Amino acid sequence: MKCLYCDNEIKDYSLYSLLFEEDKLCLKCRNKMNFHHQKFKLEELEVESFYEYESLFKDLLLQYKECYDEALYKIFLYKIYDYIKLKYIGYKIIYVPSSTSKLSQRGFNHIKKIYESLNFEEINGLEMIEDISQVAKSYKQRSRMKTNYKYTGKSLNKVLIVDDVCTSGSSLMGVYDAIKDSCKVCKAIVLAKT
Repeated sequence: MKCLYCDNEIKDYSLYSLLFEEDKLCLKCRNKMNFHHQKFKLEELEVESFYEYESLFKDLLLQYKECYDEALYKIFLYKIYDYIKLKYIGYKIIYVPSSTSKLSQRGFNHIKKIYESLNFEEINGLEMIEDISQVAKSYKQRSRMKTNYKYTGKSLNKVLIVDDVCTSGSSLMGVYDAIKDSCKVCKAIVLAKT
């Protein structure tokens, strides 16, 4: 099998890839992704992230999202899949929405594609008020996302908000503000934090 990034033959397997799941990246590329698990708070919302953004992770995410390299979706939850499944048992998942223009341009929901293998029940009823793409937006422009979501779904017990990257935190906080009155417990995970 060849590495999905460097295209070299995968010869050096980790113990995890031999015992549990075959990695789609070679060990050299996997190590360049710079795993960095951290927990932080955005006001009262607890968030976990798993990678350093300024590493090979950033290149892979851009290739996946902006070059529509859909095959890369499997690499992002490698090694953290079981951790998330166990830690968030009983949670329902809500995806931070992308703009309609980005979804139609890509042809797939990049966030949903990454996280759907967790098989958490998906929450419906969240939508953007104004269809805004955050690509190449300043911090001030991104802050508009804090008030750009509304939730019209039912009451919930435990909710896990998921996104790919936390930049300003505005999208996460916007989703949280939209659903917090409808749920008892709400936490968030992102793949990386800038």
